[in-house]
Amino acid sequence: MSRLYMVNMEIIIDPNKEIYDNADTYFENAKRMRKKLEDTKKAIEETKKEIETESKKIEEKRKQKTEQGIKPEKKEWYTQYHWFFTTDGFLAIAGKSAGQNEEIVKKRLEDDDLFFHADIVGAPALVLKKGKNAPESSLKQAAQFAACYSSAWKTGYSIVDVYYVTKEQVSKSPPSGEYLQKGSFFISGRKNYFRGVPLKLLIGLSHDDKLLCAPEVTGAEQFKTCFILEPGRYAKEIVAEKIAKQLNAKKDDIIPHIPTGNASFSRLK
Repeated sequence: MSRLYMVNMEIIIDPNKEIYDNADTYFENAKRMRKKLEDTKKAIEETKKEIETESKKIEEKRKQKTEQGIKPEKKEWYTQYHWFFTTDGFLAIAGKSAGQNEEIVKKRLEDDDLFFHADIVGAPALVLKKGKNAPESSLKQAAQFAACYSSAWKTGYSIVDVYYVTKEQVSKSPPSGEYLQKGSFFISGRKNYFRGVPLKLLIGLSHDDKLLCAPEVTGAEQFKTCFILEPGRYAKEIVAEKIAKQLNAKKDDIIPHIPTGNASFSRLK
């Protein structure tokens, strides 16, 4: 074998072969190299496409998570109202309008339930299901929930009195000569009071990433992360937007849970 060096390129010539045979050998080698190069380029392009496809999938999942943020609530019948479960497992529902107040009393108030109402003009009808069997802790929680969604919040009060009665004491028939507005009720007999109930709510994500709103007295144990709300100086839309960003949720999902009026909030956990 002899070696010929040209422009930093090493060319090996087999002296036992004709020059044309040597050239054919290099030509075939070059064809194989070119084929390998083309295959490599093709593989690189295919890999790029695969990476791009996977990146798009990841981005789409991230976008969906950002847009959805919170797992949607299962649409149980009570989700049309303001609602929560007490720490003892009792369901409380409160009307969002005069029409819902009427509906709750006519269709949802049963013999074993209790009716709650803030002692102020402009308050929701709240029914604690099976409330006659509920412990004092659940009654206090229901009272605070009723207080928060009353007009006391919009007025800027920090506390308000709340009473509860049985179904038999609630009526749409006022005394002779009196008139009841839609969503209002006549209460007879003795009222049971909780005095000076603080207007404070908790809102945040449960441990399974569902949006929850509950009276502050329930405590933060049921939340993975939560904020405390109370009457304040910021418009509810602003508060909802700030909380939504921190919960990776939609503003429109937060607004319905904030009582009418201005509010302040702070992170609890």
